[in-house]
Amino acid sequence: MKNLRRLALITGIAALGAVAFNPKAQAETKDVNFSTTVSKLCSFSATTNGILSPGDGWVEGTTGVPLLGIGTAGSTTLSCNGPATVSVGIPVKILAPSGFADPNRQSVIYDTEANIVASSATGDRLWPYYNTPSITIAADSSRTFKVGMSAGSAGTAGNVVAGTYSYKVTVTATPN
Repeated sequence: MKNLRRLALITGIAALGAVAFNPKAQAETKDVNFSTTVSKLCSFSATTNGILSPGDGWVEGTTGVPLLGIGTAGSTTLSCNGPATVSVGIPVKILAPSGFADPNRQSVIYDTEANIVASSATGDRLWPYYNTPSITIAADSSRTFKVGMSAGSAGTAGNVVAGTYSYKVTVTATPN
């Protein structure tokens, strides 16, 4: 019994010593950071092609653009997450009948929301009142543009000969 008491006493002192000399548990913290870099992006969608119709010496697709109305303008929707500058290239002939001369070519883009127009031309400008080279759109916006074009020799009767005509107009969005 003496040994049992002695063992209990030694065990109790050892346990007390362990508690007395053991430092208090402390909470630790660590921050976890999150970050990214989002690039400025623009994307086109819902693009429809235009339809050319003959004029007096030229072919044109512009119905839907203010003050113009031969053929049918194409359209495209542009979405950008930052501000952007939008411009339109000069119409490029893909196919036209032999004998068709197109020294004058002009394209327009019409922002249907802001009611502003940008244009690009070579030769004589067919629509001199449309002479702004680009449009600026605000960040986080989506805009629908009417895209029109004309090509030929204005006032040259008989220049629009029978055959197939095909042009392309490039719309460019450059994030600012």
